[in-house]
Amino acid sequence: MYEVKIKNLPKSETEIQVVLPADFLLSAREKAIKMFCASLEISGFRKGHVPENVAVGKIGEAKILEEATDILLKEHFHKIIGQEKLDIIGQPKISITKLALGNPVEFKAVFAVIPSFELPDYREAAKEIAAKLTSTETTASEKEVEDVLLQIRKNKAHFDWHQAHKQNEANEEHSPARTADAVQSGGHPELNLDKEENLPVLDDELAKAAGNFKDLNELKEKVKENIITEKKIRNTEKKRASIMEELVKKTKMDLPEILIESEIEKSLAQMKDDVERTGSKFTDYLTHIKKNEEDIKKGLRENSEKKAKIQLIFNKIAEVEKLEPNKEILENEVKDVLKHYPNASETSARIYVATILLNSEVLKLLEKN
Repeated sequence: MYEVKIKNLPKSETEIQVVLPADFLLSAREKAIKMFCASLEISGFRKGHVPENVAVGKIGEAKILEEATDILLKEHFHKIIGQEKLDIIGQPKISITKLALGNPVEFKAVFAVIPSFELPDYREAAKEIAAKLTSTETTASEKEVEDVLLQIRKNKAHFDWHQAHKQNEANEEHSPARTADAVQSGGHPELNLDKEENLPVLDDELAKAAGNFKDLNELKEKVKENIITEKKIRNTEKKRASIMEELVKKTKMDLPEILIESEIEKSLAQMKDDVERTGSKFTDYLTHIKKNEEDIKKGLRENSEKKAKIQLIFNKIAEVEKLEPNKEILENEVKDVLKHYPNASETSARIYVATILLNSEVLKLLEKN
């Protein structure tokens, strides 16, 4: 239907050169003139009833052709992309190379596309990683339990001290004589939490105060359970990270720059949000670390490239394995996102949640092998 020449460029970019029949421009020009006639206000004519020749004289042929070109591209560009089966990413850079009434219209467009690549044997890669990590410890030693219980005692001593010195703290807060040592130590330099005599006794009463446990044994069992759970979570995260690292290493692809930039911007936005949640300004943070935003972006680049690659790999695995996110969970998660971010678009929220859920399905598949 369309006369198209395709040229593959580095970084998974594509250039297309397109020739459109002359009558396409004539048709678009007529639509542009009608659009101007409908909105133009000229003395002596009712709005929407301005004759075409008068409108052309008022607007000028150059402006009409400019609008006609926009109409032409809106009508045909996506059809051309569909005809050529191109998976375009982001906004194309389009330039008109030939435009004259009575002649074919010529233009070229440059854009990034989803890169073509071969998946490695992802099931085998996951098996190899799992075999290396099977011996990872998932038990809780007595020392680990004791360390947690000691921290619980310190937290309780810290809390009790503040409860007992509420009035003194209120007075000292407004006192000009408050010492630097007191400020640096949180207001109680005399409380040494490393001394056994300053800590509460490890007994049933402490267990009840620490979390409404019926006795010390129940607290110890819960501490042990939590340690094991945390270890399992860390082991899972380590396994997943190793699998993703292996897949990235074994997959060759020409990654589009736009995907790397997108990941960098996401990470930068998250960093800004994390800093601002502490009550600080991001500009002050940059001053403190003696860097500018470009320095931060450079530091994020390598990891962002890995993120972009793994997402493409996961997308392809999901396609091959015909994986889909659970619809009920998807709808509930989208509602939750929109509840917390009411200004977000539903489409963006849906894409965001669907991507996370689909990635989770891919990881579950890989972990089974």
